[in-house]
Amino acid sequence: MFSGASLSFEKSFEKTNRENPGRFRSAFDKKFYHLRENIYRPVLEKALAWPGVTLWTAFGFVVLAISLIISGRVGVNMVMGMSLEMLEANVAFTSEASPDRRQAFMGMLEKTLDETNAEFNGNNINGFISKSNSAMLDQERKTGSQYSSMRIEYAWEDVYSVTPQQFINSWRDKIIQPPWVEQVLLEVRGGANGGAPDMSLILKGQDLSELKKASEELQAALAGYEGVSNIYDNLPYGKDQIIFSLTPTGIALGVSTSSLGQQLRAAYNGARVQIFNQNNTELEVLVILPDVERDHISSLNQLPVKTATGDLVPLGLIATLDNRRGIDIINRNGGYMAITVSASVDANQNNAERILGQISSNELAQIKQKYGLSSDLAGMSLQSQQILSTMKMGGMLTLIFIYLILCWSFSSYIWPLAVLTAIPLGLTGAIAGHWIMGADIGVMSLLAFFALTGVVVNDSIVLVSFFRREVQSGKSVNEAIKCAALSRFRAVLLTSLTTVAGLAPLMFENFTLALYMVPVAITLCFGLAFATLLVLLLIPALILMIENSREKLKGLAGAGAGAGAGAGADKGYLTK
Repeated sequence: MFSGASLSFEKSFEKTNRENPGRFRSAFDKKFYHLRENIYRPVLEKALAWPGVTLWTAFGFVVLAISLIISGRVGVNMVMGMSLEMLEANVAFTSEASPDRRQAFMGMLEKTLDETNAEFNGNNINGFISKSNSAMLDQERKTGSQYSSMRIEYAWEDVYSVTPQQFINSWRDKIIQPPWVEQVLLEVRGGANGGAPDMSLILKGQDLSELKKASEELQAALAGYEGVSNIYDNLPYGKDQIIFSLTPTGIALGVSTSSLGQQLRAAYNGARVQIFNQNNTELEVLVILPDVERDHISSLNQLPVKTATGDLVPLGLIATLDNRRGIDIINRNGGYMAITVSASVDANQNNAERILGQISSNELAQIKQKYGLSSDLAGMSLQSQQILSTMKMGGMLTLIFIYLILCWSFSSYIWPLAVLTAIPLGLTGAIAGHWIMGADIGVMSLLAFFALTGVVVNDSIVLVSFFRREVQSGKSVNEAIKCAALSRFRAVLLTSLTTVAGLAPLMFENFTLALYMVPVAITLCFGLAFATLLVLLLIPALILMIENSREKLKGLAGAGAGAGAGAGADKGYLTK
């Protein structure tokens, strides 16, 4: 009894509401009907009068959106993780760096760190720790007296004055690198992708020295791009090596490279001349150069060397000596010697995918041709390509399944194509939104594309369903399209506006962790706004084109052929 009374009361309340609307409701309805009748209806009629122009205009917007990605105006940055940001300074010294020099350079780093912090209001650094005999270089922890490092705790985002990357850039400009410092690596640890290098390229070949030369040229090319820093490879130089080659005099005296090498090795590492036994103890007797001569390269040219005839001649007479830094590590990839070149990219200045595309078609192609090498992707660059490939496959499967479901729902193979046409329109608005907001397309953007696809397809399905109902009521195709579009205009528009209004504040969030939500908000807001506008114009135009084409085909086939085909052919909504 109570439920019936409640239902009766609700109906009475709704009737009173409709008969006596409030002031706000009256004003809103008046302006909305003005928008629908005086703005949307004339535009809809023009779109239906020129359906082909409407279709090609929408297609033009799709092409423009794709060109934004191809031209690099909208970047692609596959961020797949986030961690707290820290600053690190890792230093590698040469063999010429004495303990005092190493200590002085680390003191200079601390001084410039304080100066940079003071330059930016002094609220960016919480503290730092300096370490000796340890450094993180080339993504590898290295130990030894030639290494030192600093780890700096950076302030939280609501406290600091500048971003960690801006701080690092300013700090780097103040550092003067002396000749006895081999490498100074300043970088932001953590943050996007856990601080991993933004781009990595593998060079593969058969000659180690050629690979190293190619790597150095590639690093120099990368350094020419704006926003690129911390460029290195995983094939660092080892200790200094002395390379000797025989002179014509040495060859004439019968000295071979193997015999000369044995004598040099014996002089510097020692040659065993006797084993001495005493009281069950075995001792080796070695003949070796004194420390004074071994520690000074200048005396090497005077080292006596025995020729094939047994004469002693100075080394400088029979051989020339050259200094060269050797390579201690040999990496292999796919059966080839390989070297990986990595770099970090400041997202505020440039885009890793854009740089990768430019350097692959220009400098890298020239380097590969010059040295006869091949290349491949590694690290985050490889993961980004794998994610894009996976998303492409997922997008294709999504479209196929949506099409099959719509075919089953509409009992037609043609009508689902009109609904699927709305999907690129949503993607067009999303890409344009990233361009307007200056954001890169990332993993979250791609996931939001799938969510946007569902919303756009749902709006299109409802519009087509209303068109079907109007046709079944006996209206002509043109009138049915107009009635369906006008009747759904309010629901589609208000649904889209409320969604956009709810997500819009997220687009302007600048907190670090917002990098997960900002691309989603941009994709849904701009994509839904643009798709709603075109869905209300393009889908009716497509429906009209499909029905007009169907009628023309029926007219060409003849009334008899049309009647015979009607028993089993797909007739669309007009046959329902």
